[in-house]
Amino acid sequence: MVKQRNSLIRLELTNIYGINIFRYTKDKKAKNRYTMLGFVWLLLLCMLFFYVGGLSYGLIRLNMADIIPAYLIMIASLLLFAFGIFKAGSMIFSAKNYDSLSSLPISQGSIVVSRFIRMYVEDLVLALVVMFPGIAVYGFFIKPGFTAYLLSLLVIIVVPLLPLVASTIIGAVITGISARMRHKTMTQTILTLGFILILLVGSFSMEQFEGGISEEMLKNLAAMVKELIGNSYPPAVWLGDAIIGNGMLGLLLYLVVSGSVFSGMLFFITKYFHGICSRLFETSAKHNYKMQTLKGKSVLGTLYTRELKRYFASSIYVTNTIIGPIMGTLLSAAILVVGIEKVQNSIQIPFAVKDFLPFVLAGVFTIMTTTCTSISMEGKQFWIIKSLPVSTKAILDSKILMNLSLIAPFFLVSEILLIIATKPTLLDLLWLILIPTALILFACVIGISVNLVFCNLNWEKEEYVVKQSASSMLGGFAGMLLSILVALPFVFLPVDFIQYGRAIICLLVFSVTALLYYFNNRKQLQDYN
Repeated sequence: MVKQRNSLIRLELTNIYGINIFRYTKDKKAKNRYTMLGFVWLLLLCMLFFYVGGLSYGLIRLNMADIIPAYLIMIASLLLFAFGIFKAGSMIFSAKNYDSLSSLPISQGSIVVSRFIRMYVEDLVLALVVMFPGIAVYGFFIKPGFTAYLLSLLVIIVVPLLPLVASTIIGAVITGISARMRHKTMTQTILTLGFILILLVGSFSMEQFEGGISEEMLKNLAAMVKELIGNSYPPAVWLGDAIIGNGMLGLLLYLVVSGSVFSGMLFFITKYFHGICSRLFETSAKHNYKMQTLKGKSVLGTLYTRELKRYFASSIYVTNTIIGPIMGTLLSAAILVVGIEKVQNSIQIPFAVKDFLPFVLAGVFTIMTTTCTSISMEGKQFWIIKSLPVSTKAILDSKILMNLSLIAPFFLVSEILLIIATKPTLLDLLWLILIPTALILFACVIGISVNLVFCNLNWEKEEYVVKQSASSMLGGFAGMLLSILVALPFVFLPVDFIQYGRAIICLLVFSVTALLYYFNNRKQLQDYN
């Protein structure tokens, strides 16, 4: 049994991040693609290190160094929990190799443990990436004893345990409920989105500082923030106090609680693994097919319908790309409810919030477009569409059209809400519509461009493409980054030149989008495999 378990663990770990493919592939293009992917991940890691390190340095400058460990632990735990919900159900109870493994003389415990080890290692890497730069800055300026570094290492190792358990339970519940429904993917998507929205609303409903922060409050700010963290996620305070030397009781408590819960869940899933999988994957069919009139569609219409079906067939694809439009609509509704004047007064910036609303709206709506992974999502079925007598332009147009049709309803509602909230002039109304439209079109087109460069058709699970690929990172946030960049000049631009600046921005964005669109359509999709 131990030998089985070790073999399965080794197989699971060698498949993480495409390590096995990079080591043994004979395809030079694949080697180069993974090398480029490595550079992209290195760049993203540097950006994250800079952000987390800067956050820790800012807390030190505010004399709040003691809350840094607890703050980092809470951030890491929330990220692990949020990402775990998407992948826990599909990874632990994976249907892809269930039949082949269940037919082999392999124990249930070996299968379950190997899959949990893989999830734990992936979570541990994320926890290390989030916490290490902050702890390093804390250590450089505060210079704690050697024990603090050892405890920090121990904390990083155990931090993923509770988020892993919680995300697995919720992911399994969502998978289980949706499996009994007629429309499994849609049900799973709605449940996941509902849970995420509850988290978002809950985060906004935390205690707020009314009437600003007084001098007395500033003196006790560290204690207040620590209290907020404790109310939100008590284990973060337990582990944080252990690192800064305020007692080991919290660390021991976390080890006991997390170890007990993790062991209990592992025992339960191991005991009922085959039963759970059998009930999750069983299907039923109704023999009530009726012949109806066949309808014909244009090439683009047929490809567009195919894209829609492919999109809504993947819950992780939907939940990862629909969050931006939902957040954009909620943001517009919040501005309408609160009032633009109160928003302006609460932010306390020297320029008008209304002038930047088009860029803010565009930035939110262009988070994780579908086009940045739409080609990779074809997977091993891509040969089917390549073999059809259709042009590259028609295939890529269908993917862009699907993305736009997904965004359009949310964008229309957001525009109506902002128009009511801000009561813009005719010229401001033009920019409120035109600027986000230009940036959204750019985001959809550049998503295709990035995915053509970092195309990955040999994936094991959809989450590797949607959440962990270079294409999703670069293409998914390209529109948001451009929205920020084109908005920056308006901070310094004189009022008399703002309208001219907006016109130039729109012209440039539309021109670059058209150029990218032209080069994308010249690609030969037959070259991708």
